[in-house]
Amino acid sequence: MEAGKDDVRQTIEPEFLSLAMKDGVRVRVGQMNRTEFEGTIREIGRYDINLDVNGQIFTLLKQEITYLSAPHPLLNIPPPQGDKNAAAPSAPAPARPNVQQEFLEKALKENQPLTVFLINGSRIKANLDAYDSFTILLREGGRQHLYYKHAITTINR
Repeated sequence: MEAGKDDVRQTIEPEFLSLAMKDGVRVRVGQMNRTEFEGTIREIGRYDINLDVNGQIFTLLKQEITYLSAPHPLLNIPPPQGDKNAAAPSAPAPARPNVQQEFLEKALKENQPLTVFLINGSRIKANLDAYDSFTILLREGGRQHLYYKHAITTINR
């Protein structure tokens, strides 16, 4: 899937899940309580995902999911444009700076590894591929990981 940066911001989670389901990719799903499942996605709901684990279907609530990890990249995210002289889109400036967005934009442009700390105490070091309102897409080695922001406590550069 080839998508522009602005398009991806709004579609990371649904596109990631849809491609994993369509292609029958075996994903690893980590939950807040450190339980992990590995299987194929059978159905995607607004608030849950049905995962087939060796013929048994598990319904996993998205609010309890920390991450979904694919063995290979599912989304092809183009690298950020490094041209600082390019004209910025003509959008009204926000009344207050969005600190989270500024931090993540800088991380995308610099392409330096981030250290992500989760609610369950786990620590991940990976590069940021993309983000949207509810998720961040990280790449570590040859794997792509979709993390839900509700599971993240801190991100360091």
